[in-house]
Order: sequence, then C-alpha cells, then structure tokens
Amino acid sequence: MGNKNFKLTKLALALGVTVSLAGCFSDNDNDVTVTPPDPDPGTITVPSPDTPAALSSYVSVTVTDSATGNVVDNATVTFFENGAASTNVTDLDGADIASQTSADGAFAFKTKDGVTSLTLAVSAADYLDGSAVVALSGDASAVNVAVNLVSKANLAVASQADLATAEGKLAAALSVEADSANGGAKLDIPTTVTLQDADGNAITGAVSVEVATADLSAEAGKASAASIIPAGLNAGNTTNVLVPAGIVTVNISAGDTAVKQLSEAVTLTTNFPETYKKSDGTDLAQNDAFDVYAYDETKASWSKLDSQAVVAAKSGTVFPASFETTHFSSFVPVETVTGCSEEISFAFTGDAVPASGLNMKIVSSAIDKTKIVNSASGVLYAQGTAGAAGITSSATADVQVSDANGNVWGTASNVALCNNSATQADIEIALEAPVTYVNQDFSLTYTCSNTDQPTNQLAFTGALVRYNQEGKAPLIAAETDGTYALTGLVSGATYEVSVIPVGVDVGDASLTVPTFTAAAGEAVSFNVGRSNCQTSTVTGSGS
Repeated sequence: MGNKNFKLTKLALALGVTVSLAGCFSDNDNDVTVTPPDPDPGTITVPSPDTPAALSSYVSVTVTDSATGNVVDNATVTFFENGAASTNVTDLDGADIASQTSADGAFAFKTKDGVTSLTLAVSAADYLDGSAVVALSGDASAVNVAVNLVSKANLAVASQADLATAEGKLAAALSVEADSANGGAKLDIPTTVTLQDADGNAITGAVSVEVATADLSAEAGKASAASIIPAGLNAGNTTNVLVPAGIVTVNISAGDTAVKQLSEAVTLTTNFPETYKKSDGTDLAQNDAFDVYAYDETKASWSKLDSQAVVAAKSGTVFPASFETTHFSSFVPVETVTGCSEEISFAFTGDAVPASGLNMKIVSSAIDKTKIVNSASGVLYAQGTAGAAGITSSATADVQVSDANGNVWGTASNVALCNNSATQADIEIALEAPVTYVNQDFSLTYTCSNTDQPTNQLAFTGALVRYNQEGKAPLIAAETDGTYALTGLVSGATYEVSVIPVGVDVGDASLTVPTFTAAAGEAVSFNVGRSNCQTSTVTGSGS
C-alpha cells in the first residue's frame, strides 16, 4: 500500500493546492463527522510598490554645439538668481544643488516654490561660456530649454601662455590681438599693472591670456557676435533695448586662479567694420561713442562701465574703438534703441508639429535665440517681454525650424518680428517633415528578487526617461502609469534610451537599455531587476 499521509507545505498553500481530507476525520462507526482543524495558510514575501508618481514640474536643459547640433559632453550648468548664486535649485530627488555636470549634455532639475526666473551659466572645455535665462510659470508642466555653446574653433581667438610675472606684474608689456574678417579686438597690459584674483590678491606664477571676439555678420563657418553674448543683457528692459555692436571676451589665469581685477585700468580695443551702420541709419564716424556693458560671470549679471568705447579714425577697413577697464570679462559696446512692446507670435501651416516639439532658431546681427515649441501656433514672447530678449520695434531676423536631430522643417528670411498686426502672426512658416516620423511606447517595469514573487513585473513609474540618436540632443518621454511615450522618432533610425530613477534607490540593478530601431507599432520594453525592493509579508498566495 502506498503512503496515505498528506503533507501540505507552505508552497502548496501559496499555490492554492487543495486536498479533500474529510475521510481522515470521519467516524465510520457512528457517522459523527469530526470538523478538521484549519490548515496553516502560511505567509509569503511580496513587493510593495515604491516608485513615485509621474515626474512633473521640472526643468530640462540640453546643451549642444551651435555649429553641429551635437550634444556637448561634460558641460556644467551653474544657477543664478537676481545677480547671486541661487539657493532655490534641487536635483530631481530634492537635494539642494548649486551646479550640475552632465556627461551627455542633458540636465534636469527642480526649483523651489516662488522662483519665477533663473539664469543658467553653462561651461565646457574648448567652448566659450554660454548662458540662458529661464522663465518659470510655476505650474506642473516641464520647462524645456535649449542652450547652444560656441566652439572656440569657430571664433577669432588669440592667446599667449606661460607669461612670466613678478609680484603680480607682467615681466614684459603685453599686446594680444584677435583678428577677424570684419573686425577684431586687441588687449594691451603694461608692466605697471598688478594682476589680482577675485579677492584683490596679487596672483603668483606664470599667466595665460585669451582674447576672443566675433563679427556681427560672421563669415561662413564662423560664429556671430550675437551667438556668444551672455544672456540677460536686456533683463528688465521694455521701452528701450541695448543693441550690441560687437563683443570682446578676455580670460586671464595663473594656473587654476582666474585674474579678475587690476590695480589700474588697461585698454581694450574693438574694431568696427567700415560698413557698420548706426541704429539711425548713418555711417560710423570718428569720435562716435558707444556705452559699454560688462558681464560678471560670478553673478551672471551685466553692468555699465564708466568708460565709453570712443571711435578713432579709420584704419584700413575698420574703425578702432577703445575703452578702459579694471577687470576682465565679456564686454559689449551697445546702442540704445526702441524696443518691441508687442507680443511676438508664430503660426505654422503644413505638417503637424511632433509631440516631441521643434526648435525655432531666430537669428539676426543683434540676436541669436532658440525656443522650443510644441504647438502649431502660439506666443513666443508675451506683450512687454520682447524687449528683455533684445528685440527692437523694427527687428528683422531669419528663422529656422528643426527637430532635435537637426533636420530642417522650414525657414523664413527677413521676418519682421514686431509687426503689430492684430490678425497676422509675426512668424509664419510652412512646415514640411523632412523624414518619416513614428511614435512608440516604452514599457518600463521592475522585478524583485528579494521576494517570493521574483518574476512578478511591476510598473516602474516616476522615472526620467530620455531617448536620442547617438550624439544628438535627447528628448524626454512623457509617462502614463509606467508607459513612456517616445514621440518624434525617425523611422529606421537607431535610438538610445536612458533611465534615471527618481525618488527610489534601485541598488546595483542594471539600467543599461539596449538600443532599438524606430518602427511604428513595435513594442519597446525594459525590466529593472532589483534586489532591494520594499516588501511586505502576506498570508497565503499574496494574490
């Protein structure tokens, strides 16, 4: 005879196995039924969902090369408010940060309640520093910002290195001149000047000097002056705006110590092309004078110099204009012109704007702005705010609309940005998609090996999911219950996906998502195998 004894294990109970035991507990002699004891149902460990709600109310920044459109690796963003370092920025997990560095040119952070405007100072090796002013609405939506950095290779740059000093003074008088096709700039420092750090201490050791400039109308392959002028020159301006007539940037350092102050004034010279027209339409002449504004990168703010740039007699094809300074920075000679007080709107026809958005680049001799748009029409600058962007009442510009990969959707030339029309948008462009676009969903899940349900997949919510073609600016996927929408994909192109958990620690789990080829209707998914999930103990199957 076989063994008639049954043993109910906890695993069997957890799997819902039932066995009839009535015969074992019946009395066949007197037909009295004995009620069996309740079996021990057992317990199991199950995962407790611990990922947060979908991410909202954050700022996303992409930093790209202005010439190639590729992301700038290892860039750093530093945050400022009202001319001082901001104390109101946090990472996505809520920890206070003063700056952020990214290996792939993509940044994401949050601001505390009450912040309405933030200035970003952006730096990277081999690039001239850039900046952007971010307007914050305070609602729950994400704010997307594009920052273009200019490679020093695309500027007029002159430099000298290993210059000897004694007690902070140069051993020999210095003259450094950066030549450009339609201008140029020159710095002169005599041996009587003591070079000082930001605290006024004399520097020690050999110094390196760099002078950079760019023309208002740049030649092919070169960056324009407007593209390297730090943001905020016209902050707060409405009625009148400052129109740049050029730019000179000076960087001097002794090792890791920047030279920021001078014991006495030195002379800087910027050259205007002989073809320069003043804002009133007249030609430039000797003794004309321009106000000069200096940028303080330690505060991300502008201030007016006491010294004006005074135009000398024409020399060859340029008019030299010199001014004095006791510190080093970026310097911009300006004219004051009536600003645009109207709102500036746009309207697209033709192909629909993809959900991932498009970049609208607005360029003239005085401005170089990139705005991210997500609709077929809207307002770029509300009434009374265009002046702060440096847009005059008579401004014209060339406009190009492109996607994150640099594919051009449409262009317009000599657009009157402030047309004062009640019925016509200021910027009107017919869009034509240059490639075939598809949308795909990305399902992100996680499993928990530290539970009795190691293969049970849960929705991974609240993560920051970015996607991009190799080397191109990333886009951010919008989430619904753990499904992330990858929109604006170029059909047939290969994409990378990065997953950044927010508000949850995934331990040593791999977050390396395989690349995929964009194709309509094909599923994309990734599971994060965790060993540190939050758990709870339940009775029975845990179902």
